[in-house]
Amino acid sequence: MEINYISILTLILSIPSMILSFLIFQKIYNQKHKRPWLYISISSIFIMLKSILEIVNIKIINSAITIVVLGLLNFVSVSLIFFALLLEYLITKYYKGKFLKIKFIPVQEGTLSESFDINISNGEAYLAYKKDKQFLLEEFSKGVKSGFEGFLLVENSPKEIREKYNLQKTPIAWITQISDESSYIKENLTENSDVVEPIKINQIVDDIDLFLEEAERPFILIEINEIIRINNIGIVFELLNYISNKVKNRNGILIVMLNRDIEKDLLFDLRSFLKDLT
Repeated sequence: MEINYISILTLILSIPSMILSFLIFQKIYNQKHKRPWLYISISSIFIMLKSILEIVNIKIINSAITIVVLGLLNFVSVSLIFFALLLEYLITKYYKGKFLKIKFIPVQEGTLSESFDINISNGEAYLAYKKDKQFLLEEFSKGVKSGFEGFLLVENSPKEIREKYNLQKTPIAWITQISDESSYIKENLTENSDVVEPIKINQIVDDIDLFLEEAERPFILIEINEIIRINNIGIVFELLNYISNKVKNRNGILIVMLNRDIEKDLLFDLRSFLKDLT
């Protein structure tokens, strides 16, 4: 009997492929922004099942039913792949942030070539300790009008920020403890902005993670006065260290604004992973 080594290799690869597909399915089942990969993982499972049935030559009741089952597995897997690819195409081309259910959608304000008046580089995270807030927001505005996709997490209302710095579409997270049901909040929220409570560290992490997944040239400016006041300092350090590493890995820029007094040893700890902005 002649051994078909290609079939044996295909069978060996099919089993771990099914396991990996199932693990991907479990991981992204509740993540709507990765929905295409959900369908691709299901399709992969069907493809592997079809391969195993064909290679092992398993008969389901009789040959006729086996042929029907193989045909159905093939049709369903191809249909799911087609749907996944179509969905991904629509997401990337037309519906960025809509299909993805992202609260803060990365956008570009322009592609001008403006130089910064501060010393910053891609792939770095900075601490702006007791620096002029208006000046930093002006520099941020330059960045997003020069091709960066910015994300502001500040204690000013989005309406005020947009009017003062001419930021039309840049996502703005308003760090405040005022209820999002208040008329003041509703009047000052704009498109691509929302309220973020300083106590909700996990929400801040999720929002930044989703933004970074979609942004090509991220530039994040975060004000942490209220966040430090409300939360345990250790948790805040973990948050900032995590964000700084994520931004560096995406070759982006992070500026952390801090304008309240903190102890020297805590400031030293911050400077262990954030560069002083000059």
